[in-house]
Amino acid sequence: MTGYVGTAGSTQLNNGMPRPVFVEKGSSYAPDINMNNFAGASASAAGSVKRKRSSVRTARRVNERNDKRFMLLLAVMIVAGLFVMIGMRCYGATIQHANNELEEKNSYIQAEIDSLQSQIIEKTKVTTIESLATEQYGMIYPTSDNCIRFSADDEEKENLAATIRSEAYN
Repeated sequence: MTGYVGTAGSTQLNNGMPRPVFVEKGSSYAPDINMNNFAGASASAAGSVKRKRSSVRTARRVNERNDKRFMLLLAVMIVAGLFVMIGMRCYGATIQHANNELEEKNSYIQAEIDSLQSQIIEKTKVTTIESLATEQYGMIYPTSDNCIRFSADDEEKENLAATIRSEAYN
C-alpha cells in the first residue's frame, strides 16, 4: 500500500511543477526535498510541509516513548505483583506454622485436662474416700456406744453410723 509523502525535488520536475512522490507505508524512505528548488512553491507552503514532517516525527517519537514507558510500567507492576504474592505466601506459611504449634499445645493441654478430670472423678468417689479415711487415718463409722448425750431427754433415735452410711451411698 502506498501513501503520499510529499513532492520530489528539482531533479524530478514535470513541466516546471513538482510531482508527488509515493512511498510504501512503513518504509524508511524519506525523500530529500529541497524546498528552494520548487518552481512556483511559496514560502508558506514550504514551511507547512516542514512543520508537518517535524510534527509527524515528533508524534512518532512521543508514541514510541509512551510505549516504552507503558511497557516499563507494566514490567514494574508485574514484578511488584510477584513480590507481593511471594510475601503473602511467606506470611501465610508463617501464620500456618504458628497455628500448627498452637494446635499441638492445645491438644497436649486438653489431654492433661482430661487426665486431671478422670483423677478428680476417681478421687471423689465415696468408696475411695471411705477407704482412704479408714486405712490411712484410722477413721471408723460411729456406733451408738460412741455417742455422748447431753441430756436425758434425748432419745436414741437411730444408729448414727447407719444414717451416715445410707446417705453416703444414695
